Amino acid sequence: MDDSGSPNLRRSLIENAYDSFAESLGYVESARHDASRWKYAVLNLVHAVELMLNKRLADEHELLIWQDVDHPGRTTVSLENTIKRLLAASIALGEEEQQAIRAAVKWRNNITHYEVDLVADEVRENYLLIFEFLDSFHGEQFGGSLSEHIPDEHIQTAADLTEQFKREFIDFRGRTMHRAWVRKLVAAQRVPKLFLDGVAYERRAWGSELYWEQEYSNGFVPLPYCRDCAARVGELHGPGCCVEECPRENGQLFGCECDWEPSELWALDDDEWDEDAVDPTLNDADSSASSDT
Repeated sequence: MDDSGSPNLRRSLIENAYDSFAESLGYVESARHDASRWKYAVLNLVHAVELMLNKRLADEHELLIWQDVDHPGRTTVSLENTIKRLLAASIALGEEEQQAIRAAVKWRNNITHYEVDLVADEVRENYLLIFEFLDSFHGEQFGGSLSEHIPDEHIQTAADLTEQFKREFIDFRGRTMHRAWVRKLVAAQRVPKLFLDGVAYERRAWGSELYWEQEYSNGFVPLPYCRDCAARVGELHGPGCCVEECPRENGQLFGCECDWEPSELWALDDDEWDEDAVDPTLNDADSSASSDT
């Protein structure tokens, strides 16, 4: 059969990356009216990152994009191993760039493999983190602006997002906050316990503080978001929140005299944290530890 009139669907790695990026921008636009579209905006953006990193590896050697270089064509290299290979090839990736790639991995995995309650503000800020990396990486490694490869109908959306890179403070859950706070609040959710003398104490989420059960609360209920850290009801408080209760003494955690063991929560509060070091299983290793509460 003569199929000479059929369109050629073959696309290079970089062309596929541009296509996924454009798809992502389209979902950002539709998310203005339907917040659930953020899911697809993130997935397409992460796919664009993956393809662009693979393109850079392929420029070094075509076999580097395969997980098993001895059996190419089976499985492409994971994003985590992509970082290692790029660094091994002396392709500069700063700590912030590596964190952005790992953030992309986490969001893609959470959306793909788990039930995830997407909060538009959080998704938007992490989307910006990944988008900012993609824009910078493209300029450094391939030259030229990423905007040159965006369809005209998405140019304004890309420009609006780029402008937000420059904003130090953002509107988040009805208040003005530093843009780094959202990622800290998300990271704090992965530190469910604190330890003292080998005993695990479950942190209390906003709305589950003991004082809501006291008679003097007069039937009042918590606001949708914590007045200090903006945690919503059911979420763990952000680092250093003055509202969080000490899970051992029931008073204020911030400034309590309990000699807590080292925790990622303190690192978050001290601006010394490594986003990738916060393991979702953190503090769960000692299943024999019991709570005193």
